[in-house]
Amino acid sequence: MVPRRSVGQVSLSEPPVPDPPLRASLQSVLPVEKRPITYVSNFRHSLDARGRVTVPSSWRVDGDEGNYYMAWRHPDGCLALFPPDMQQELVDKIKNSQQSDLKAQALLRQLFGNAAMLGCDKQGRILLNESLCKQAGISKDVVLVGLGRNFQIWAAEKWNPPEFDFLEAMKDLGI
Repeated sequence: MVPRRSVGQVSLSEPPVPDPPLRASLQSVLPVEKRPITYVSNFRHSLDARGRVTVPSSWRVDGDEGNYYMAWRHPDGCLALFPPDMQQELVDKIKNSQQSDLKAQALLRQLFGNAAMLGCDKQGRILLNESLCKQAGISKDVVLVGLGRNFQIWAAEKWNPPEFDFLEAMKDLGI
């Protein structure tokens, strides 16, 4: 039988359960690598004069300054931002690619050759790379879209989620 815990007690040895009422307390108590960061919802913002966009406070973590996110132009036409755990998964998936595999090398050039490392400043803003903005058609108004484990930044005028069979997609993912 699992012992009952009162609200507010957090065990660092157990994986955290991202229960929304506990989320704020978990964010402040748990070390960065154990925090239940989930990128949810979407937010409309405008780039400031320097090309910075504010990241929602619920998406921020200690240590996201500097080169925290890897950003690249997604084939859908937005910017995809990967936190460190997804960057590592990507590196793990490609580590065995052969130099002689021309298709793999083209993919790596497209992905990493056009990517940028971005991080938040103390006010929670990310300075978007001018080249990436141009590739994604971002000039002023943007929509930040949470995808659970990572997020995307869309030019507001391009943000128009396609219609699809939601139930069928859930079945395909085993949800």
